[in-house]
Amino acid sequence: MKTKKIGFLLSLLAFFYILTTTKPVVADTLLEQVNKDYNVPKSDLPETGIVIEAENGQIFWEQDATKSINAAELSNLMTTYLVLEAIHNGTLSLETKVIATQNDEAIGQIKSLNNNNIIAGIEYTVRDLLKLAVTPSSNVATLMLANLLEEQDGRFVTKMNNKAVELGMTQTTFNTATGIPAVQFEGYYQPEGYDSNAENITTAKDLASLAYHLLRDFPSVLDTTKETSFTILPDSLYEESFQTDNDTLYGRPFAFKGADGLKTSHSEAGFNTITTARRNGLRLITVLTGVGDSAQPESERSLYPISNTLMEQIFDTYEYKEIVSAGQQEINDKTVLVENDWYAVVKKGSQPTFTLQGETLTLTDALPIISDTALPLSVSYREITSNIEKNIDQHTFLAQLINVIEITKLTILALGTTFLGLIFLLMSIFIPIVPEDKEKLANRKRPHTPPLPMKKIMRWAGLAIFLVGIGILLVQYIL
Repeated sequence: MKTKKIGFLLSLLAFFYILTTTKPVVADTLLEQVNKDYNVPKSDLPETGIVIEAENGQIFWEQDATKSINAAELSNLMTTYLVLEAIHNGTLSLETKVIATQNDEAIGQIKSLNNNNIIAGIEYTVRDLLKLAVTPSSNVATLMLANLLEEQDGRFVTKMNNKAVELGMTQTTFNTATGIPAVQFEGYYQPEGYDSNAENITTAKDLASLAYHLLRDFPSVLDTTKETSFTILPDSLYEESFQTDNDTLYGRPFAFKGADGLKTSHSEAGFNTITTARRNGLRLITVLTGVGDSAQPESERSLYPISNTLMEQIFDTYEYKEIVSAGQQEINDKTVLVENDWYAVVKKGSQPTFTLQGETLTLTDALPIISDTALPLSVSYREITSNIEKNIDQHTFLAQLINVIEITKLTILALGTTFLGLIFLLMSIFIPIVPEDKEKLANRKRPHTPPLPMKKIMRWAGLAIFLVGIGILLVQYIL
């Protein structure tokens, strides 16, 4: 515990300095900051932690974030991810019904585990099972969801591990669907091919990566995690009601403005939380593990002052805003055409600087990124060297057209040819027809020369030129 305290306090001494640089961030003298509003003993400081933003996964602060820890019931978020993925793919829906088995009922009666009172033969919706898995960390509800996706327990755990790799969770190994060693299920649950005594191993950084992808891929999960209470099977003999343990939610003791998820748990190392909050377009994800002592339930209350203090300081320092607009821009003495509006998290009051390389525009002073699987902190561009293209931006209609279509020199030639053809066609329409008697009179006054059929020449020349222009456009953009 002494090493834990010293390590965390040393990391916090760098906070105020880091807030003014581009390195990962958090408070110098965090404990002092926390104790301005709360009373948190040093012994309750977290063992590991990390804070990131949910757009590109930039890291504001981390403390031993790559140290291996017990994922415990935070593992349920991976099960949740896989269920929401199946819903997205149309394999099932929130209203899909699951009939509880005798095995499910037996697991629900294991008093040493977090559970709810599942009854064999009763139907439960996927929606209710998700709420049970996320809020009270019901082991039996989590396993019912897992069995819905894979009948064999081992195959589902393998699916969890494969997804972890896909999401960039490089230091995570799942051995059960719920985070509780299989041996504690008294023989009712044993994933084939996995050690029955093994815990789920992860890191704070990997948990942040899981939360990042969960929120980006399935933001509807917040509809579940923001609830402070819910009831399943209302007005029946099997009605059960539950309240959240996330005290940062609205109306709870440590309510934090903008907080709407995600999950809490505990292990032998202490209490854990993955908290998220959004303000003014900026969403933060905070992971804290090993807070306090799990043998002393009152120390769980230290989770929330610490997470609130971290997020408050970052919200005060950073903002999510448009840093480059789509269209023609002057960047680093070059004229470039930016593909899309670019929004990013930057320090308030700062002027972002950029690097142009390989048709990719990046932030020069970006913070470290949680994983290669996060959205790239960049935008595509094309350098403009032609004076004609540089001047196009002065004309609103043409500038908007450039944003929609990739304008090239060949495109400009094709458009010019097409418009020239139209002009010829219009001219052919308005060339007057000379009356026959006037034409004969005019011919008597000058040497006889067969008149040129000007109207037909203009018409056919215009049509030919117009079709050439249209043909070039079709070849360039369709064929």
